[in-house]
Amino acid sequence: MPILRPSSSPPSFAQFPDDSSNSKSSGSGPKTSVMPPGQDSVSEEKSSDAETPSTVSKFPLDVENISAEIAADLASALIGHILFLKNQVPFPVVQLGRIPGGKSTPKALKLRTDLLASFDTLCSHLNTSFSSLSTALARVNGPGPRPTRRAYLAILVGPSIGSAKTKVMFAVDGLVTKVWGERDDVEEEESDDESDDADGDDDSADEDGSEPSDTDSSTESDPDASSPPPSRSPSPSPCTSPSPLGDASPPPSPPQKAPLRAPTRLLAHTLATAEHSMSAELAPSQTHILLRAPRQFTHPAWIPRQTASATLDGALREFREEAGDESVSAQPTQDRRKARTKAGKVEGVWVTCRSPGLEFPDDAGEESEMIWWSWDGKIVGFADW
Repeated sequence: MPILRPSSSPPSFAQFPDDSSNSKSSGSGPKTSVMPPGQDSVSEEKSSDAETPSTVSKFPLDVENISAEIAADLASALIGHILFLKNQVPFPVVQLGRIPGGKSTPKALKLRTDLLASFDTLCSHLNTSFSSLSTALARVNGPGPRPTRRAYLAILVGPSIGSAKTKVMFAVDGLVTKVWGERDDVEEEESDDESDDADGDDDSADEDGSEPSDTDSSTESDPDASSPPPSRSPSPSPCTSPSPLGDASPPPSPPQKAPLRAPTRLLAHTLATAEHSMSAELAPSQTHILLRAPRQFTHPAWIPRQTASATLDGALREFREEAGDESVSAQPTQDRRKARTKAGKVEGVWVTCRSPGLEFPDDAGEESEMIWWSWDGKIVGFADW
């Protein structure tokens, strides 16, 4: 029987390693192709984090510190902007009063009138509220040098404080802390101390002198009449000292009012050019204003809201982290995203100056504990006009 042989010899064994190597390379191809997508996803996530604009707008003021008057004007201006950006009013608050109401319905006219009246009341209350806050913070510090502090104001839009649709924080980094009217008292005490020291020196000089000198002074009353010139020499100093003070007190008021327009304009420019827009199409609702102040803070227009402190403190922490506050331990990015998706993102404005303020300590005592106070007024938005 003939032996059958293949026409072509089988491939040599040396060729299989090449095929296997090709198969390995082909098999390793997907592995190498799988890794870059993972790396790309990580890089894309990092790039998205880097490209995500901050929800906090910062703008510095070229001043040594921020007075209560400037802080109140900035807070009032920010609230007016937020009402328009959050779709609570059809036009900016400044323009609402100029729009004629001839074609408006009675209901729309009433809503507009009530909102403008409430906003005017709030602005007047903020002027005294920041002064009271500055006084409360100064009393907590006690005697001695009083550093500038940080003040926080919260603007919540929603049916209630707990169910707010959006949260906007306003930080004043460098608020002046002083007791209202204490400056004059301190100056008077210093002047009294100086006069007492001068009297003490005179008494000591009289005691060092002999007793006949007293009799001589009593008998020499007529020469003392010629002594008014030296006695008048100090009298012009008190007369001249109040006069510059009286002349100096009126001038500061005009320069203070003039620069106040610059911060409010700078605030409007900052909001208009910010990478993150605060505008949102929200249904007209109620706007709540809250102020963070010590327990000993006193003002008839503010009500303590201890039950909302936990929620607002969490929002404040997120606001400070977003602003890059180094005193707050930053949360991981994933945890921060989860918090934002659950409770919504916290937006805000951070005002700074040349002397940054110190954060109020948490262990300052029960009376000095920082809590949130809500304004007792009511601001209700409207859409029809």
